Amino acid sequence: MAQQSDRDANWALKERFAQVHDQYSRLRTGMGELQTKLASLRSSAKTTDGLIKATVDARGRLVHLELHPSSLREYGAVKLAEEITKTVSRAAEAAGAGVTALMSQVLPAESGAMEFLRTNDVNAMMRRHDSIMGYEPEEPEEGRR
Repeated sequence: MAQQSDRDANWALKERFAQVHDQYSRLRTGMGELQTKLASLRSSAKTTDGLIKATVDARGRLVHLELHPSSLREYGAVKLAEEITKTVSRAAEAAGAGVTALMSQVLPAESGAMEFLRTNDVNAMMRRHDSIMGYEPEEPEEGRR
């Protein structure tokens, strides 16, 4: 009887391993396509008057900036710089949403990596491990220098 239960347990473990291996194989197979999509991701934003348009890549890096010839005259140098910064920031936020959408195709929504992408909280990536290990991270004190 003990031999039969050992065989059943071994069979269950083998089956679970096969499932996990299949999931991993599908995930790895899709990584090349995901990398290509991330490399080509571009997000743009423009001012309401259309005088400034900024395009960023998946990392939020500015890859193209369009300024209408009248933008300096309309805004002045200081205001133009502020508007460019705001426009690039909006494009970068859109890029972040695009990256999150792409990554959600391969990562579970409740994973620490997905939470990090949504919140930019580095601790999110370690919460599951912290829980398993019984670790309580210290909360940073605001304004401490």
